[in-house]
Order: sequence, then C-alpha cells, then structure tokens
Amino acid sequence: MSKESLPEVFINEIKIVFKSLIKMGATIEDAEDIAQNTLYKALKYVDSIDYRSARAWLFRVALNEFYNICKRNKKNLLMNINYIDINDFLIESAEDTVINSEKVEDIRNTLEKLQPVYKEFLILKYVIGFSYRDISEYTGYSEDKVKIYLYRARNKFKELWRSEI
Repeated sequence: MSKESLPEVFINEIKIVFKSLIKMGATIEDAEDIAQNTLYKALKYVDSIDYRSARAWLFRVALNEFYNICKRNKKNLLMNINYIDINDFLIESAEDTVINSEKVEDIRNTLEKLQPVYKEFLILKYVIGFSYRDISEYTGYSEDKVKIYLYRARNKFKELWRSEI
C-alpha cells in the first residue's frame, strides 16, 4: 500500500468508526463531529501514521474524543444495543418482542457495571465484531493480552449477569 492510498483507507475506515461510536452510545451528531475531527487529524498527520496501524490510530483518536465529550457533558457511556439490527433476533410474537427488549435492557445494565476496559473489549469483540488481531492493533496490546482481558471480561459479565437473576 502506498502513501497516496492512505487517505482512501482513512475514508473507508471512518465509516466503521462512525458506526462503532453510535453502537457505543454517541448521538448521531456527536458521532458525525467525532468522525469529522478524526478524519481531519488523520489527514493532517498522514505523513506520520503507519498505514498498518491506520485503523487502530483512527479508532483510538475517535474513542478518546468520545470519552472527552462524555466527561465534558458528565454523561455515562451507554452502549446503544438497540442499534443492532433487530433481524439478528427471531421474533415470533409481541411477547417475544417485549422479552427481547427486556433482555437488551438487562445486558445494557450489566455492561454498565463492568470496568471501562472490560466493557470496551466486550463491545469491540461482540458488538463491533473485531477479531483478536483487530483489538490488538486498536489497543496496542498483544493478542495474548487481548485474549486474557476478554476472558476476564466475559467471566465478570457472567458473574454480574447471574447475580441479577
């Protein structure tokens, strides 16, 4: 990949960043602003960004800005699980719809009780669909460390989930 094609990589990846921010709880307006600012910074510093870590760089800049907005507005990070396509679930009746919406709310509440790093890793893996390698590139941790964090995050989630039943 040449340096000339790096801005094209940024443009393609920023779409994924935008969707990820929405899934993590950003408003559409905030996600648009963050994506725009992230793309601006990427184009500004294009000469100093390694193309192999471009995706991770974009996500890290966007996520840091999202966290800053949350701190500034003093709002909690609320993962927007409702953004997930409803077709992912089999809904056969109105009763199933109510049960599924309750499950989504329970999942959201359980995620909110996790440490931020665990929550972030679970969202990256299971909501956004990152591979271990993608998470590794994004966070700067080794793949083994990513697997350890995800193992701990899943166990903590299960523990909290079971305690609420």
